[in-house]
Amino acid sequence: KTAPDHATGIVAAGRQSDVVISSAEIHALHTTPKTLIAAPGAGKTIVVDRAVFFLDYNSAAYASVGASDDLTLRYTDGSGATVGTLETTGFLDQTADKYSLVVPAAGSFILPTNAALVASLAGAVTTGNSPVAVRLFYNVVDLSTLLSS
Repeated sequence: KTAPDHATGIVAAGRQSDVVISSAEIHALHTTPKTLIAAPGAGKTIVVDRAVFFLDYNSAAYASVGASDDLTLRYTDGSGATVGTLETTGFLDQTADKYSLVVPAAGSFILPTNAALVASLAGAVTTGNSPVAVRLFYNVVDLSTLLSS
């Protein structure tokens, strides 16, 4: 067991994780969220610093990409607390490689304990065959020891 920093509760600082969302997963993302980071364990939470998305263009752009069909980082599942949002217009519908940066949403939200971080899509996309690589930068915080001495 890693001893937490009692001032911050951080048990795993500066973590990085790379995940690929396949074309088939993108087509299903509006009904089947993709787990990007597994739940960290009892009493712990994931605090995302940022996520870099890379559309690795293959040969067909995604269609039916609307202004409200955002790709959203959420806790737990497709209806969990929103961490950040990627506007898919100008990203998924492109015919060349694209990069995008997502930072946590402004404001605050209640941090869930032992919840996975997932990607979900607000609307269905059609056609398209390009995978999306995601590099996540985050910390794991042990909430049970936060600010305890």
